[in-house]
Amino acid sequence: MPDPNLDQQVRRFFDAFTEASGELDVPALGELFAETFLAADPGGAQPVPRELFLRALPKRAELFAAAGISRVVLEDLRHEALDDTYVLARTRWRGERAGTGEAVPLRLASSFLLRRDGDRLRVVLYLNHQDLGKALSSG
Repeated sequence: MPDPNLDQQVRRFFDAFTEASGELDVPALGELFAETFLAADPGGAQPVPRELFLRALPKRAELFAAAGISRVVLEDLRHEALDDTYVLARTRWRGERAGTGEAVPLRLASSFLLRRDGDRLRVVLYLNHQDLGKALSSG
């Protein structure tokens, strides 16, 4: 049976994630990730210290801008509680291209394993389902 409290908690988490990502609010993003988390994509997986990830965010934003992506919009969010502590969230995103009404938007998918600690959620696994470098350069 769906848990309305969890539904609201996950929605608030992704609202905060989307807003902080859009504004490149690095301190706010830092609050959403565990001290060390697993980052994965088709090329593999590796543990990432939060501080290293946060230092890399401006470069990542530059890559999106260089690809003409003006903003990224959350299109779909689905989640399920795996147990009392962990939640699996699956997301689909649309990267909108700056100043173009006709350009095909960038489609991205990612999954997050979130750890619940009271009323707080934090990312412990961040999985990009595509290689972001290749996706951004193919647009």
